[in-house]
Amino acid sequence: MLREGIELEGQTVDLEGLGDTASTHVEGLPNSEALLRFANAFMTDDKAALAEARNMLQEEMGAEAMVDAVGVASNFQRMDRIADATGISSDGPIAVMQEDLATMLGTDQFQSAENTKSVPWLKRILFKLIVITKVKKIIREKSKK
Repeated sequence: MLREGIELEGQTVDLEGLGDTASTHVEGLPNSEALLRFANAFMTDDKAALAEARNMLQEEMGAEAMVDAVGVASNFQRMDRIADATGISSDGPIAVMQEDLATMLGTDQFQSAENTKSVPWLKRILFKLIVITKVKKIIREKSKK
């Protein structure tokens, strides 16, 4: 969804930088330094680093944006843990839609990636021609509102 929203706005972002934990800046992503610092601190047990990262987010983006970032990170962590624990895989269209991004970010190497089965070539073509086209259309329509 991030990639689709970026493309809809006619912008570009170096998404490869998101997969590098040493990255401190993502070209084209506003406030990326504060967001990356928060994301990295969020995934550790370092309470001081997390507090500092939250403060940096609040200073740079405002209290509402900081709360939104914390909410998004927490929700994704929760959803990911539930999916991993239950063995839920990405469904066919989503699996096809995210393949190149998963490879770029290296998430296809995570143990939980084994839960998502390979999509046969004929289904892959149908998903790309029909389903993914419709999903992108819905994203475009929703983003205009």
